[in-house]
Amino acid sequence: MQELVRAQLSFRRKVNFLYVYVEQGGILGYVHVQARWGRRDEWTITTLAALDRAPSYVPEELLEEVCRAAGEQGVLRLFAKIPRDEPGLQLFRGLGFTHYTNEHIWGNLYVAADGVVTHAVEPQRASLRSQTNADAWNLMQLYSAVTPPAVQRAEMLNSSNWRRSSMPRPLFLSQGLLEKAYVWPDRSRQDGLGGYVRLVIGPRGDWITTMFRPDTVNRGTVPLAFDYALWKAARYGSKPVYCGIRDYQVEMGSILEARGFHHLSEQAMLVKYLAEPIKAKQPSLVPFLARNTGELVPTKFQVESLEG
Repeated sequence: MQELVRAQLSFRRKVNFLYVYVEQGGILGYVHVQARWGRRDEWTITTLAALDRAPSYVPEELLEEVCRAAGEQGVLRLFAKIPRDEPGLQLFRGLGFTHYTNEHIWGNLYVAADGVVTHAVEPQRASLRSQTNADAWNLMQLYSAVTPPAVQRAEMLNSSNWRRSSMPRPLFLSQGLLEKAYVWPDRSRQDGLGGYVRLVIGPRGDWITTMFRPDTVNRGTVPLAFDYALWKAARYGSKPVYCGIRDYQVEMGSILEARGFHHLSEQAMLVKYLAEPIKAKQPSLVPFLARNTGELVPTKFQVESLEG
Protein backbone atom coordinates (compact mmCIF):
# COMPACT_ATOMS: atom_id res chain seq x y z
CA MET A 1 0.00 0.00 0.00
CA GLN A 2 2.87 2.42 0.70
CA GLU A 3 4.17 1.88 -2.84
CA LEU A 4 0.74 2.71 -4.26
CA VAL A 5 0.56 5.96 -2.31
CA ARG A 6 4.12 7.10 -3.02
CA ALA A 7 3.75 6.44 -6.75
CA GLN A 8 0.92 8.99 -6.91
CA LEU A 9 2.96 11.81 -5.38
CA SER A 10 4.05 14.23 -8.07
CA PHE A 11 7.48 14.92 -6.54
CA ARG A 12 8.31 11.21 -6.65
CA ARG A 13 7.23 10.43 -10.21
CA LYS A 14 10.73 10.60 -11.63
CA VAL A 15 12.05 7.99 -9.19
CA ASN A 16 8.95 5.99 -8.29
CA PHE A 17 6.86 4.07 -10.83
CA LEU A 18 3.81 1.85 -10.60
CA TYR A 19 2.31 -0.22 -13.42
CA VAL A 20 -0.99 -2.07 -13.08
CA TYR A 21 -2.70 -4.76 -15.13
CA VAL A 22 -6.38 -3.97 -15.65
CA GLU A 23 -8.86 -6.36 -17.20
CA GLN A 24 -12.63 -5.88 -17.37
CA GLY A 25 -12.42 -2.88 -15.08
CA GLY A 26 -10.51 -4.66 -12.30
CA ILE A 27 -6.86 -4.61 -11.27
CA LEU A 28 -5.36 -8.08 -11.45
CA GLY A 29 -1.77 -7.21 -10.57
CA TYR A 30 0.85 -4.51 -10.29
CA VAL A 31 4.59 -3.99 -10.34
CA HIS A 32 6.41 -1.29 -8.40
CA VAL A 33 9.76 0.08 -9.59
CA GLN A 34 12.16 2.62 -8.08
CA ALA A 35 15.12 4.45 -9.54
CA ARG A 36 18.27 3.59 -7.61
CA TRP A 37 19.56 6.30 -5.30
CA GLY A 38 21.68 8.73 -7.28
CA ARG A 39 21.20 6.74 -10.52
CA ARG A 40 18.18 7.73 -12.61
CA ASP A 41 19.41 5.40 -15.37
CA GLU A 42 19.02 2.29 -13.17
CA TRP A 43 15.74 0.88 -11.83
CA THR A 44 15.03 -1.73 -9.17
CA ILE A 45 11.89 -3.86 -9.25
CA THR A 46 10.75 -3.89 -5.63
CA THR A 47 7.31 -5.56 -5.84
CA LEU A 48 5.58 -7.83 -8.34
CA ALA A 49 2.12 -8.97 -7.25
CA ALA A 50 -0.90 -10.63 -8.89
CA LEU A 51 -4.24 -11.82 -7.56
CA ASP A 52 -4.81 -15.55 -7.14
CA ARG A 53 -7.55 -15.41 -9.77
CA ALA A 54 -5.34 -13.54 -12.24
CA PRO A 55 -4.29 -15.45 -15.41
CA SER A 56 -0.77 -16.87 -15.37
CA TYR A 57 0.40 -14.42 -18.04
CA VAL A 58 -0.21 -11.30 -15.92
CA PRO A 59 3.21 -11.19 -14.15
CA GLU A 60 5.04 -11.66 -17.46
CA GLU A 61 3.12 -8.88 -19.18
CA LEU A 62 3.76 -6.56 -16.23
CA LEU A 63 7.51 -7.20 -16.44
CA GLU A 64 7.48 -6.73 -20.21
CA GLU A 65 5.79 -3.36 -19.72
CA VAL A 66 8.45 -2.32 -17.21
CA CYS A 67 11.21 -3.28 -19.66
CA ARG A 68 9.52 -1.31 -22.45
CA ALA A 69 8.97 1.79 -20.29
CA ALA A 70 12.52 1.64 -18.92
CA GLY A 71 13.97 1.49 -22.41
CA GLU A 72 11.94 4.52 -23.51
CA GLN A 73 13.25 6.52 -20.54
CA GLY A 74 16.91 5.72 -21.17
CA VAL A 75 17.35 3.22 -18.35
CA LEU A 76 20.51 1.13 -18.76
CA ARG A 77 19.90 -1.66 -16.25
CA LEU A 78 17.00 -3.24 -14.35
CA PHE A 79 17.68 -4.97 -11.01
CA ALA A 80 15.64 -7.45 -8.99
CA LYS A 81 16.06 -9.72 -5.96
CA ILE A 82 14.15 -13.01 -5.97
CA PRO A 83 14.16 -15.78 -3.32
CA ARG A 84 16.14 -18.77 -4.59
CA ASP A 85 13.18 -21.11 -4.04
CA GLU A 86 10.69 -18.77 -5.76
CA PRO A 87 9.09 -20.32 -8.89
CA GLY A 88 8.97 -16.85 -10.47
CA LEU A 89 12.77 -16.89 -10.79
CA GLN A 90 12.41 -18.68 -14.13
CA LEU A 91 10.11 -15.93 -15.36
CA PHE A 92 12.82 -13.31 -14.85
CA ARG A 93 15.42 -15.48 -16.54
CA GLY A 94 13.12 -16.00 -19.50
CA LEU A 95 12.90 -12.22 -19.94
CA GLY A 96 16.66 -11.80 -20.13
CA PHE A 97 17.61 -11.20 -16.48
CA THR A 98 21.08 -12.45 -15.54
CA HIS A 99 21.93 -13.96 -12.16
CA TYR A 100 25.17 -12.34 -10.95
CA THR A 101 25.37 -13.35 -7.25
CA ASN A 102 23.35 -14.49 -4.23
CA GLU A 103 22.59 -12.58 -1.05
CA HIS A 104 22.05 -14.29 2.31
CA ILE A 105 19.75 -12.44 4.70
CA TRP A 106 20.56 -12.71 8.39
CA GLY A 107 18.47 -11.23 11.17
CA ASN A 108 18.58 -10.58 14.90
CA LEU A 109 15.05 -9.91 16.08
CA TYR A 110 16.09 -9.29 19.68
CA VAL A 111 19.13 -7.09 19.31
CA ALA A 112 18.12 -4.79 22.18
CA ALA A 113 18.20 -7.78 24.55
CA ASP A 114 21.80 -8.56 23.60
CA GLY A 115 24.19 -7.48 26.33
CA VAL A 116 26.83 -6.58 23.76
CA VAL A 117 24.83 -3.67 22.39
CA THR A 118 22.66 -2.49 25.29
CA HIS A 119 25.38 -1.35 27.67
CA ALA A 120 25.56 2.40 28.19
CA VAL A 121 29.29 2.66 27.58
CA GLU A 122 30.32 3.19 23.97
CA PRO A 123 32.35 0.20 22.68
CA GLN A 124 35.99 0.69 21.83
CA ARG A 125 36.36 2.11 18.33
CA ALA A 126 40.14 1.73 17.95
CA SER A 127 40.93 2.80 14.35
CA LEU A 128 37.27 2.91 13.32
CA ARG A 129 36.12 6.38 12.23
CA SER A 130 33.16 7.98 10.45
CA GLN A 131 33.19 7.91 6.68
CA THR A 132 33.69 11.22 4.85
CA ASN A 133 33.52 12.23 1.20
CA ALA A 134 37.32 12.22 1.13
CA ASP A 135 37.10 8.41 1.42
CA ALA A 136 35.19 7.99 -1.86
CA TRP A 137 38.22 7.09 -3.98
CA ASN A 138 39.66 4.65 -1.44
CA LEU A 139 36.26 3.03 -0.96
CA MET A 140 36.05 2.46 -4.70
CA GLN A 141 39.49 0.84 -4.60
CA LEU A 142 38.37 -1.37 -1.70
CA TYR A 143 35.21 -2.36 -3.57
CA SER A 144 37.21 -3.22 -6.70
CA ALA A 145 39.64 -5.35 -4.69
CA VAL A 146 37.05 -7.52 -2.90
CA THR A 147 34.19 -7.73 -5.44
CA PRO A 148 34.15 -10.36 -8.23
CA PRO A 149 34.32 -8.97 -11.81
CA ALA A 150 30.81 -10.26 -12.69
CA VAL A 151 29.31 -8.28 -9.81
CA GLN A 152 31.30 -5.17 -10.70
CA ARG A 153 30.07 -5.34 -14.27
CA ALA A 154 26.46 -5.64 -13.11
CA GLU A 155 26.60 -2.79 -10.60
CA MET A 156 28.91 -0.43 -12.57
CA LEU A 157 29.82 1.67 -9.52
CA ASN A 158 32.29 4.54 -9.53
CA SER A 159 33.82 6.73 -6.83
CA SER A 160 30.87 9.16 -6.87
CA ASN A 161 28.60 6.35 -5.64
CA TRP A 162 30.61 6.27 -2.41
CA ARG A 163 30.16 9.94 -1.64
CA ARG A 164 27.80 10.83 1.16
CA SER A 165 25.07 13.36 0.53
CA SER A 166 25.74 16.57 2.46
CA MET A 167 22.23 17.94 1.89
CA PRO A 168 19.75 17.02 4.63
CA ARG A 169 16.52 15.54 3.33
CA PRO A 170 13.08 16.11 4.89
CA LEU A 171 11.63 13.16 6.76
CA PHE A 172 8.88 12.60 4.17
CA LEU A 173 11.52 12.32 1.41
CA SER A 174 13.97 10.11 3.27
CA GLN A 175 11.18 7.74 4.38
CA GLY A 176 12.51 8.03 7.93
CA LEU A 177 15.93 6.51 7.12
CA LEU A 178 19.16 7.54 8.83
CA GLU A 179 22.59 6.42 7.60
CA LYS A 180 25.76 5.86 9.63
CA ALA A 181 28.92 4.63 7.90
CA TYR A 182 32.41 3.89 9.24
CA VAL A 183 35.78 2.90 7.78
CA TRP A 184 39.15 1.76 9.07
CA PRO A 185 42.62 2.06 7.51
CA ASP A 186 44.23 -0.84 5.72
CA ARG A 187 46.50 -2.40 8.33
CA SER A 188 48.38 -4.55 5.84
CA ARG A 189 49.42 -1.63 3.63
CA GLN A 190 50.64 1.90 4.07
CA ASP A 191 47.57 3.58 2.53
CA GLY A 192 43.99 2.90 1.54
CA LEU A 193 41.12 1.39 3.54
CA GLY A 194 40.90 -2.06 5.05
CA GLY A 195 37.15 -2.17 5.57
CA TYR A 196 33.79 -0.44 5.72
CA VAL A 197 30.55 -0.92 7.66
CA ARG A 198 27.27 0.86 6.95
CA LEU A 199 24.20 1.06 9.16
CA VAL A 200 20.83 2.22 7.82
CA ILE A 201 18.40 2.98 10.63
CA GLY A 202 14.72 2.66 9.75
CA PRO A 203 11.47 3.15 11.64
CA ARG A 204 10.75 -0.60 11.87
CA GLY A 205 14.18 -2.18 11.45
CA ASP A 206 17.84 -1.55 10.72
CA TRP A 207 20.14 -2.86 7.98
CA ILE A 208 23.90 -3.45 8.13
CA THR A 209 26.27 -4.02 5.20
CA THR A 210 30.03 -4.41 5.25
CA MET A 211 33.04 -5.12 3.06
CA PHE A 212 36.64 -5.71 4.02
CA ARG A 213 39.93 -6.99 2.70
CA PRO A 214 40.21 -10.74 3.35
CA ASP A 215 43.70 -10.74 4.92
CA THR A 216 44.01 -11.74 8.56
CA VAL A 217 44.78 -8.26 9.91
CA ASN A 218 41.77 -6.51 8.39
CA ARG A 219 39.44 -9.44 8.99
CA GLY A 220 40.26 -9.14 12.69
CA THR A 221 38.76 -5.63 12.77
CA VAL A 222 35.37 -6.77 11.43
CA PRO A 223 33.92 -7.97 14.80
CA LEU A 224 34.84 -4.65 16.44
CA ALA A 225 33.25 -2.66 13.60
CA PHE A 226 30.14 -4.83 13.64
CA ASP A 227 29.74 -4.50 17.43
CA TYR A 228 29.97 -0.73 17.11
CA ALA A 229 27.28 -0.68 14.40
CA LEU A 230 25.02 -2.84 16.59
CA TRP A 231 25.58 -0.52 19.53
CA LYS A 232 24.60 2.44 17.34
CA ALA A 233 21.49 0.60 16.19
CA ALA A 234 20.43 -0.07 19.77
CA ARG A 235 20.69 3.67 20.55
CA TYR A 236 17.72 4.23 18.23
CA GLY A 237 15.34 1.80 19.88
CA SER A 238 14.52 -1.88 20.16
CA LYS A 239 14.05 -3.06 16.57
CA PRO A 240 15.13 -6.01 14.46
CA VAL A 241 18.53 -5.71 12.75
CA TYR A 242 19.20 -7.38 9.41
CA CYS A 243 22.38 -7.99 7.47
CA GLY A 244 22.88 -8.93 3.82
CA ILE A 245 25.89 -11.15 3.08
CA ARG A 246 26.80 -12.05 -0.48
CA ASP A 247 28.26 -15.35 -1.63
CA TYR A 248 31.80 -13.98 -1.61
CA GLN A 249 31.38 -12.81 2.02
CA VAL A 250 30.19 -16.10 3.56
CA GLU A 251 32.92 -15.98 6.22
CA MET A 252 30.79 -13.33 7.94
CA GLY A 253 28.35 -16.07 8.95
CA SER A 254 30.30 -17.10 12.06
CA ILE A 255 30.56 -13.46 13.21
CA LEU A 256 26.79 -13.03 12.85
CA GLU A 257 25.97 -16.28 14.63
CA ALA A 258 28.14 -15.26 17.58
CA ARG A 259 25.99 -12.12 17.92
CA GLY A 260 22.60 -13.80 17.92
CA PHE A 261 21.81 -13.56 14.20
CA HIS A 262 19.97 -16.30 12.33
CA HIS A 263 20.00 -17.14 8.64
CA LEU A 264 16.57 -16.17 7.32
CA SER A 265 16.65 -16.55 3.55
CA GLU A 266 18.74 -16.57 0.39
CA GLN A 267 17.88 -14.53 -2.66
CA ALA A 268 19.22 -14.32 -6.19
CA MET A 269 20.38 -10.92 -7.39
CA LEU A 270 19.42 -10.33 -11.02
CA VAL A 271 20.19 -7.69 -13.63
CA LYS A 272 18.85 -7.06 -17.12
CA TYR A 273 20.99 -4.99 -19.48
CA LEU A 274 18.76 -2.76 -21.58
CA ALA A 275 21.65 -0.75 -23.01
CA GLU A 276 25.28 -0.26 -22.22
CA PRO A 277 27.36 2.84 -23.00
CA ILE A 278 30.54 2.13 -24.92
CA LYS A 279 33.49 4.24 -25.91
CA ALA A 280 33.46 4.97 -29.64
CA LYS A 281 36.17 6.65 -31.68
CA GLN A 282 35.11 9.99 -33.07
CA PRO A 283 36.95 11.60 -36.03
CA SER A 284 38.30 15.06 -35.39
CA LEU A 285 40.20 17.70 -37.39
CA VAL A 286 43.52 18.82 -35.97
CA PRO A 287 45.89 21.50 -37.32
CA PHE A 288 49.22 20.29 -38.68
CA LEU A 289 52.24 21.62 -40.55
CA ALA A 290 53.46 20.04 -43.78
CA ARG A 291 56.96 18.69 -43.45
CA ASN A 292 59.66 20.46 -45.53
CA THR A 293 61.34 17.79 -47.66
CA GLY A 294 63.88 20.00 -49.46
CA GLU A 295 65.59 23.38 -49.62
CA LEU A 296 63.66 26.55 -50.14
CA VAL A 297 64.46 28.04 -53.57
CA PRO A 298 63.51 31.66 -54.23
CA THR A 299 61.49 32.25 -57.35
CA LYS A 300 62.77 34.92 -59.71
CA PHE A 301 60.16 37.12 -61.35
CA GLN A 302 60.06 40.50 -63.07
CA VAL A 303 57.37 43.13 -62.79
CA GLU A 304 56.74 45.25 -65.86
CA SER A 305 54.79 48.45 -65.67
CA LEU A 306 52.18 49.17 -68.25
CA GLU A 307 51.90 52.74 -69.44
CA GLY A 308 49.21 53.89 -71.74
